[in-house]
Amino acid sequence: MSYSNEFLRNFRPVFLAILKAQSFRPERVELVVIDEERSHVFEPADVRDVLEQIGDDLNYLTVYTGRPAYFSAFAERMYEENGLVVMVFPKTRLSAWEGQAGVRETFLTRKVILDFEWEGAYRTEMICAAATYIPIHKKPWKQGENLDIMVPIGYNTVIVKSMHHQREKLGRDRFEEAFYEN
Repeated sequence: MSYSNEFLRNFRPVFLAILKAQSFRPERVELVVIDEERSHVFEPADVRDVLEQIGDDLNYLTVYTGRPAYFSAFAERMYEENGLVVMVFPKTRLSAWEGQAGVRETFLTRKVILDFEWEGAYRTEMICAAATYIPIHKKPWKQGENLDIMVPIGYNTVIVKSMHHQREKLGRDRFEEAFYEN
């Protein structure tokens, strides 16, 4: 079952909060994107819109797609503006992932996988310790209390605090204050 994702229109703060919750630095993240089969008419934003929002924060980007021409102008512009080399591969190369999942883990980069596909099941071969797998349309993202966003990551869920809620608690809470008092 597929779900529309209302958070794609303003995805950058959500993406950065997910990285913060996972203790990843944006410049060290190796982003892997699995493209959707086709653009949906009623979806507020597609994969290229999301990449436009977060492209400035990335140093590594790999796109697996069935429509490489769709990403050619984006890849060229990202290279000219940011020096980001966008590697675009056909989706048939995803089958080679199984042998690489544990081998390619390094201490310098962490792999984050954004799966934009609407059809099919989870790509369970990509859910491993070396990667954070985020299904964009395969499992609903829910709005929690205080406008927090509950994001499915693999088989788990991460709660991304809203930006408004984070601004309220910039300092320490009362337990931290009591601990650090002299």
